[in-house]
Amino acid sequence: MDEAQTGGPISVARMKEIAAQAVDPCVTSSMVVSAFWQEARVSEIDPKAGYDAIRDEADAVRDGVMTSAQATLVGQALALNAIFAELARRGAAALNRPGNAAEKYLRLAMKAQSQCRATLNVLSDFAEGPDAEERPAAPQYTRIERVIVYPPRYDEDGNLIPGREESYG
Repeated sequence: MDEAQTGGPISVARMKEIAAQAVDPCVTSSMVVSAFWQEARVSEIDPKAGYDAIRDEADAVRDGVMTSAQATLVGQALALNAIFAELARRGAAALNRPGNAAEKYLRLAMKAQSQCRATLNVLSDFAEGPDAEERPAAPQYTRIERVIVYPPRYDEDGNLIPGREESYG
């Protein structure tokens, strides 16, 4: 029981325990999952069970078993793609209508698309394996072309002089 519950001061050991829980990602993640799950499903998750489930997943990632993490990323990428598609559809429907709804929808769609791409890049990194950083990158080439466009020329009477409309590379 804390000071608020007992009316007495909190011990230093208890304050350290509370601080450790506040920065433990498994505790904070389980709190968020529990809050959203309860809101969406109208049922509660036991705090200890939620913490244990997240700790088990974190331990599996630490041990190199990434199947759950990869499944999470695949699910998130698919959800982000669905969000992108729906927001893009709404943005397209709001085009040529008064207000700035189309712009807002399309900006959010692009953010979802960008996050989807980033998530898929992380999955690609998983697939390439841990030694992917050691492989040399494929060479990239940039081609630059110069095009000269001559403006049309006219005589004193304002008639176009033929032969100068083409471009030279």
